[in-house]
Amino acid sequence: MEEIKLYHKVWTILLVLLVLLALMIVPIIPLCQGKGSLLWNCILLLIPTPVFLLGLIVLFRERVLHIPPIIITEDRIRVNSVGGIKEYHFADIDRFRLFDFGGLIISRVVITIHYIRSVETKKMDESKGMDRIYRKMNLALMNAQDSIQVTNLTMKPKQLCNLLNKRLNK
Repeated sequence: MEEIKLYHKVWTILLVLLVLLALMIVPIIPLCQGKGSLLWNCILLLIPTPVFLLGLIVLFRERVLHIPPIIITEDRIRVNSVGGIKEYHFADIDRFRLFDFGGLIISRVVITIHYIRSVETKKMDESKGMDRIYRKMNLALMNAQDSIQVTNLTMKPKQLCNLLNKRLNK
């Protein structure tokens, strides 16, 4: 089977970066005019700046270095994020399910990973610290230990979930 590479939609990332850039410029305008509190404007500037830089890193990694956030192969799913690489093997997974965190403006869609019972117990026992808290929180919220964020990818979330379940059955 062929390897499937999924990327984020460029226009979505650019729109978010544009909004963040505007939020970074707004506190600078009063400083240039000699008005407003220096401390307050610096605090307002510090809020969108890290998110803007993270967005630039994501855009650079995906489009310039050609590192896709999700790669689906015959036997596993590889998720490349700024925080690291995670691999999910189809042999360990029972099923995939679509989960939507509905929002007023933006909804976040994830595909939950339901492991085989023995693997689920093993993963929980091996996890420590923040990873264990993350897994317990996911179990309480989505009834699954792991999830893959699929919002704004080049493939629709429902299509991707169906594709993963088909690959799982093979």
